[in-house]
Amino acid sequence: MANTAIEIPFYVSNDGEPLTGSAAQMDFESLKTLSGTDKSSSAPAVSEIGGGWYKFSVAYGTVPFDSGDLVGVVDADKNGNNNLANAERYIPIEVRLDFYALMRLVNKMSQNKNTGDMEIKDSSGNTILELNITDSENALDREPGIA
Repeated sequence: MANTAIEIPFYVSNDGEPLTGSAAQMDFESLKTLSGTDKSSSAPAVSEIGGGWYKFSVAYGTVPFDSGDLVGVVDADKNGNNNLANAERYIPIEVRLDFYALMRLVNKMSQNKNTGDMEIKDSSGNTILELNITDSENALDREPGIA
């Protein structure tokens, strides 16, 4: 089963007022993994939530979120039709695996004692995130700030 997509919201204004009806004017200026791999060609589409809020969706383990955390910039006025100032036009974004962390706090989780594989489930018992251990290492060390 595929992991459930997470929605990443962001806000866009025009001279301080909410920009509405402009999802078609938005595209990713850049989208990369933390190691620098370009994922721009597989960037997700942007859709409008309302009141100046927009969103895009990605699921861990699927392109472009298949090689770790992502950073990028959304161009909120790719054709220049909205006449946005650069400070309002270019929206920095990030997508991190730990965005799923809240789900772990509020949803059911099961972990295989033999493999370490973990599944986070919704209230109906459907798997929304699956993390599998696929190597033969017996420990994983994480050093903060080191790639």
